[in-house]
Amino acid sequence: MRIKVMVLALFGVMASWQAGADEAAAETGATANPAGAPERVVISGDKLKRTENDSSASVGARNRRQIAESGITTVEDVAAQMANVGTAEGLSIRGVNALGPTGGGGRTITLVMDGVAQDGYGQSINSLSVWDADRVEVLRGPQSTNQGRNSLAGAVVLKTRDPSDLADFSYRLSAGNQNSRRLALAGGGAMVDQVLAGRVSFEQRRRDGDVSNPTRNDPRFNHDDGHTLRAKLRVTPFGERYQALFTLVDAKQRLGSDSVEAVARPISARQNLSNEARNSDNHTRSAALEQTFKVGGADLTLLSTYSHNLFSRVQDYDATELKQGYRTGENVDRQFSQEARANFETALFGRPLKGVAGVYYLNANYSADDMFTVPVSYVLGLTGQCPVQAACDTAYGAEFVKRGNLEGHHTKTRAAFAELDYVIDRLTVTAGVRFDAERQTRVLTGATNGTSPLARMVVGQLIAGGIFSADGMQNLQTDNAVWLPKLGLRYALLPGWVAGLTAQRGYRTGGVDYSYQRGSNAFGPEFTKNYEASLKGVLDNGMMLALNAYRVNWTDQQVNVGRGSLDTFFVNAGSSRLQGLEAELRGKALPQLELFGAVGLARSRFIDFASPQGDFTGKQFARSPRQTVSAGFSWTPGRWLLNGNVVQTGGSYTGPENVDRNDGHTILGGKVSYTLANGVSLFAFGSNLTDRRYITANHLNSVTDRYAVTLGSARQFGFGVQGKI
Repeated sequence: MRIKVMVLALFGVMASWQAGADEAAAETGATANPAGAPERVVISGDKLKRTENDSSASVGARNRRQIAESGITTVEDVAAQMANVGTAEGLSIRGVNALGPTGGGGRTITLVMDGVAQDGYGQSINSLSVWDADRVEVLRGPQSTNQGRNSLAGAVVLKTRDPSDLADFSYRLSAGNQNSRRLALAGGGAMVDQVLAGRVSFEQRRRDGDVSNPTRNDPRFNHDDGHTLRAKLRVTPFGERYQALFTLVDAKQRLGSDSVEAVARPISARQNLSNEARNSDNHTRSAALEQTFKVGGADLTLLSTYSHNLFSRVQDYDATELKQGYRTGENVDRQFSQEARANFETALFGRPLKGVAGVYYLNANYSADDMFTVPVSYVLGLTGQCPVQAACDTAYGAEFVKRGNLEGHHTKTRAAFAELDYVIDRLTVTAGVRFDAERQTRVLTGATNGTSPLARMVVGQLIAGGIFSADGMQNLQTDNAVWLPKLGLRYALLPGWVAGLTAQRGYRTGGVDYSYQRGSNAFGPEFTKNYEASLKGVLDNGMMLALNAYRVNWTDQQVNVGRGSLDTFFVNAGSSRLQGLEAELRGKALPQLELFGAVGLARSRFIDFASPQGDFTGKQFARSPRQTVSAGFSWTPGRWLLNGNVVQTGGSYTGPENVDRNDGHTILGGKVSYTLANGVSLFAFGSNLTDRRYITANHLNSVTDRYAVTLGSARQFGFGVQGKI
């Protein structure tokens, strides 16, 4: 309630800024372009500040206007339209899932929001709002030299609108099926002309979802509720010589479960039968202070960031009406980072030299308090103590093991980086390097008990027999230091056309894991050697075409050689190969017609991946769609806006054994709006308009002869009004 009061007060102040606002000037701030004039926008995720056409990187992007015209509301839906980006089974780029194909340490994809790299559960994009977004980018391929740790497969960058002296205020209200509704407000302007400007945006959403639970009499079992509140302050006391941009974000997601019963009920019923709750709350708060000023001919940037993510959940393990255990927990991620970098342009031997150099520091802390309540028979089966699972279920059906885990994880990272572009006539030579040094410490405290004398006796026997690790505190520390070189060439073939070749090293940090059966274990980083060819240019009609082909050799992969879900034990013992290509075309074909199209192909194969669960050598990655295709248009005849898009994603395997598959699917979405004479727009929108039913996670086994699946979102549609004051 206090947040809502604050928001109303803030917007009351902003409304007073709007008097005399020039709406036409505000429109100029958007990124609209006439036909034949392609955008030349600096890539937000590129520290060297290249434009898309001047970079060999494979970048998918949408600007403010394109996002608004599409009716899309989340980063997930924006990213899904990019080549070689999958979102149905969790975010993946070029066939590499965000958690990696073999599990392991950190993430493989970095999410950056307004300069703040998110960690832990703060990296979720499925409900991340794009209201008041200025630009969304997907950088495909390793960003390790550019972004550092945990960006081996790529990065997703969200940049929202900065304050300006031009006053504006906008709003949007919508409602639709599944009892969904959204309220969004944004505005700002100068508080002191040419010195101080502010901007505030707010969005609140609520949706019942498409899964019900008759066991718990819960029609909102797959609910999606939350809010995003963002405030920005820009200070320019000395004109262009110095700027400070301060950003505060408060975002909360309250999510239910999208898994449905697949045996006792037909999948089409979209019912979950859990007797316990299955939901999560994810609360992210972040702050960033970006200072830019000129020193000795260079542009110096000091970026200080802080993020705090609180994730709590209740999870019914078996997702059935049976009493088969549950999990509760609270996870907290806190991280502070400081980066100082200098961008410069000069001449060397009479030729242009452009570069960036900087240092980086990260101090991250993760804590967890988890409680697991599971049947004794389940534990005995996982540890190989039950020759006949049904017999153990009968003998120990009412007995439960309770396991409590307290965890503290501390990471310190220090890095130095540099990247240069040297121009020799039509040839541009790129050289870059990054050095990352990281220390991780992890302290775990476990306590195992039973809910009855019999259960406690079984737990004691498992610990005494060495099948379970002993309770108590365990300390472990690991150090990693890596060099990440990069070398590239770009050649200007014709005016507006550039071909490029790039070779670089990517990595994902190592870590410390815990096995209930073996205790703690440290493992090292994994590395990729990446080779990429690119061709980018502008067609005669002004549309931009980008082609990228890549090949990746992945070594020292972090492979889980544990014997079951209670025995997680990672070692650096795997290798694999990836290759594929992306093609994207976008731009205005006519003054009132904008088109986009994207095709992505990704092929992955394990060269060496052996574990107690099997030898998966020669298999392809799990949750790795082999192809993605998307196309769309935005047509603006007069006061009308017609927007349509189609996204096709190939199927994928559920695991490295390559047996069960998740469904491929084709999704159709769109928006139509009409703007009245007073500037107010009435609109209708929809996603998955054909109500395509598809499985994104297959055979989620829980108890004997039962399993669940996860389905993609059912058809959603709605109506709304938006405008400016």
